[in-house]
Amino acid sequence: MTSDTKRQSQPPRLTKGAKKVLEVLERTSDLTSAQDIYGQLRTELDEAPGLTTVYRSLESLVGLGLVQAVDLGDGERRYELVKPGEHHHHLVCEHCRGSVHLDSCLVEELESAIKQKYGFEVRAHVLEMFGKCAECQKKG
Repeated sequence: MTSDTKRQSQPPRLTKGAKKVLEVLERTSDLTSAQDIYGQLRTELDEAPGLTTVYRSLESLVGLGLVQAVDLGDGERRYELVKPGEHHHHLVCEHCRGSVHLDSCLVEELESAIKQKYGFEVRAHVLEMFGKCAECQKKG
């Protein structure tokens, strides 16, 4: 086994702050803002990482493919834990700001059609759909 192979098979090294942020995300089922993560860490820990550390940790985790950043259209990114190589799409209610995680990627067939028709190879995509959830529709 070469040193490159060893390096690739080892899990990424995370800072103490990134580990704490990851722990919060592992316990959270909804999309969560950096502010919410920071607030939770401050509640749980005597020496919580600062807000800047939380933001840096999140960006690092996104770069490693362990966390996905989602833009809900309000200027604040939300984050969620994903398995490496996985991504999620969401339906976002513009009234209550709730979101629904879609069970599957609806864009993969479109990517295939784009490659076939235009010869364009898609590297990545983002899909968030905005509208009104069933509960908000009932309320009027």
